[in-house]
Amino acid sequence: MNIHSYKVLEFKKLREELAQYMAIEENHNNVLHLEPFKEVNSLRRELEIVNDFMDFLKFDGGFESNGMLDITNITKRAQLMGIYLDTEDLWALNINIRLFRIFKGRLEGLDKYKELKNRFANIPTLKNIEDLINKAIDPDKNIKDDASIEIRELRNQKKNMVANIKRKFDEIFSNPNYSKAIQEKIITTRDGRSVIPVKTDFKGVLKGIEHDRSSSGSTVFIEPISIVSLNNKMRELEVREREEIRKILLRLSDQVRLNTEVLDEIGSAIMYLDMLNGKSQYGLDKKCSIVEINNKEMVSLVNARHPFIDPKVVVPLTFEIGRKYNTLLITGPNTGGKTVALKTAGLLTLMALSGIPIPADDKTSIGFFNGVYADIGDEQSIEQSLSSFSAHLKNIQEILTNVTKASLVLLDELGSGTDPMEGSAFAMAVLDFLKDKKCKSLVSTHYSEVKAYGYNEEDIETASMEFNVETLSPTYKFLLGVPGESNALTIAKRLGVSEQIIERAKTYISDEDKKVEKMILNIKDRSLELEKMQEEVEELKLKAKNDKEEYEEKLRVLEKEKNQILKSAYEKADKMMSEMQNKAAALVNKIQKEDNTKDDMKSVQKSLNMLRTSLQEEKIETVKSKAKVARKIEYKAGDRIFVNSINQFAIVNKINLNKETLNIQAGILKLEISMDDVKVVKEAKKKEYRPINAHTKTRVKSEIDLRGKLVDEGIYELETYMDRALMNGYSEIYVIHGKGTGALRTGIMEFLRTSRYVKDYRTGGHNEGGLGCTVVTLK
Repeated sequence: MNIHSYKVLEFKKLREELAQYMAIEENHNNVLHLEPFKEVNSLRRELEIVNDFMDFLKFDGGFESNGMLDITNITKRAQLMGIYLDTEDLWALNINIRLFRIFKGRLEGLDKYKELKNRFANIPTLKNIEDLINKAIDPDKNIKDDASIEIRELRNQKKNMVANIKRKFDEIFSNPNYSKAIQEKIITTRDGRSVIPVKTDFKGVLKGIEHDRSSSGSTVFIEPISIVSLNNKMRELEVREREEIRKILLRLSDQVRLNTEVLDEIGSAIMYLDMLNGKSQYGLDKKCSIVEINNKEMVSLVNARHPFIDPKVVVPLTFEIGRKYNTLLITGPNTGGKTVALKTAGLLTLMALSGIPIPADDKTSIGFFNGVYADIGDEQSIEQSLSSFSAHLKNIQEILTNVTKASLVLLDELGSGTDPMEGSAFAMAVLDFLKDKKCKSLVSTHYSEVKAYGYNEEDIETASMEFNVETLSPTYKFLLGVPGESNALTIAKRLGVSEQIIERAKTYISDEDKKVEKMILNIKDRSLELEKMQEEVEELKLKAKNDKEEYEEKLRVLEKEKNQILKSAYEKADKMMSEMQNKAAALVNKIQKEDNTKDDMKSVQKSLNMLRTSLQEEKIETVKSKAKVARKIEYKAGDRIFVNSINQFAIVNKINLNKETLNIQAGILKLEISMDDVKVVKEAKKKEYRPINAHTKTRVKSEIDLRGKLVDEGIYELETYMDRALMNGYSEIYVIHGKGTGALRTGIMEFLRTSRYVKDYRTGGHNEGGLGCTVVTLK
């Protein structure tokens, strides 16, 4: 473990943030000590499982983590002979066994998530232990009356005894002889015995046992003689009840003890589930991806973002090392973003190697490095009396001692803090050493000599962070292949420093440095020119593509109109010939009856048939044999369109390219329509919510679970779900919102009251979730 590199790359801070996503306290500590994987196949399997779990959260209802804890601590206590678990421990076991069983059942009901299924496939669910605990203990963690026959009988006897004691006290309260003596007509308890408050001056009036006095001494608490025997029996019943509860808990603890091995398996699975849930929730919150782990010790970042920079202002980075070159030399002015680029590459690599989703496109690829080493920032140590340069030298020496071919090295402002000439020489020597080791390295510098060295050396690529001298601010744009220029004098001039000082400063710059800066400026100008030309080419390509599509669309329309005109003309001719043929047939029949010129009329009939056949063949050849021109389609299956003929919106189910028709769904109607009957709908994007439970699958269940959602988020997901439920033909759905504080339930009720989808709604019945569920009848 490289503690220094973890610190400067903020990997420790990252682990602290990730730990907040863990529900189990022990996992919080485990995440704080999270390390990169030591074996590549284990890492790839972990990332595949995390990827499955992220999809499970987004598309299949998520995962309930309330009540999760490390149950192996409970099973350890159960191993102590003579010790039995209390109701708190047993109920915690019950919750976690049930949580795992429900999760595994839901997972097995889905035809996907292969890696996630395999991870838990061989772990049993112990439904029998769950049932035993449920039978004996209620959700308030009290022993149920039905936990055993003995406990039920004892509690019935206690109820009867309480009624008898109350009746005896009522007789005392109603006796006029005691009215002056009784302080207040209430029954209270002292030392587990039922007593009444009596005025001290009249305590001799009511015979009984004194158990206590008030602080003022004016009241004594007397157990009347007539009540003593009943109280004794009540105490006896309470002792027997406690003993029976102890026996019930002992029996349940014995079952836990007998199933310790399986319970520990379930406990480990729950700990891992919590870890998966935390990683996945973090990944979804930060819009992260699961990336490829390659075998080439290569880093290829695509739209990578530093997780601690505000996503609204961060500029994504795209670059790579390890494919065409092993060293990337980043130059440019201070505050230009060089350090952020190095930290982003290092931190994201550590995250990926530790099985954590990273904020970058899923096309990103990271090598399986055996070490990530970094020297970033001012490491001056007052305690060790080390200067900034000395501290850097100490860190760099440690890195160079441990570096291998499979290492990633990140060095910020290499050689800074000392004489520029010696610093440049030292930086170039370190770069030579890293090149010889064939490790992958990202190095930043502002020395001209090092810039020139990197530009001319093989296996080193140069890059820079763009700086806008007009606004005097960095753009944080990454320019690959373009070394950064020094802007100190330019900036000084724009800030108002006198021309005389600027010109005098230029005389102190060596000729070699001037040549280097001029070379860099020329390279930058040429790069910008090429970039501008590339943009123009892309614009021309796009315009040519659009013109081609527009031409093809016009050609298709004209061809269709032509075919339609020809088809109509031939249909009219066909109709006319059919009428003529019918007249000719009638004429032939008449002549046959008159027995005159039969052969001539048959010849006429034959000629008419041949003419009609010829017209039909010509029609087919002219109209139907024309090659169809591909039409431009601006929609796909699942898109919302407007159908002109029925004046309604509809959803595209299928596109029939050969027939040039669409299969659509408009409400409950399924129709096939012509593509020409369609108008494309451009809808504004809705506000995006964190998509843990929302998805766009075609098939949906008859229930939606909104527990844990904010009110606005829950209503948004419910409205989307009801739209799909209607499309799937549901007339009744179940909205699970839980009881909680009631805010979510109230918000959902307000929404349902005015929703265009809702015909009626009601609170769930006894077997439907009660107040935690609302049953909605759709229109």
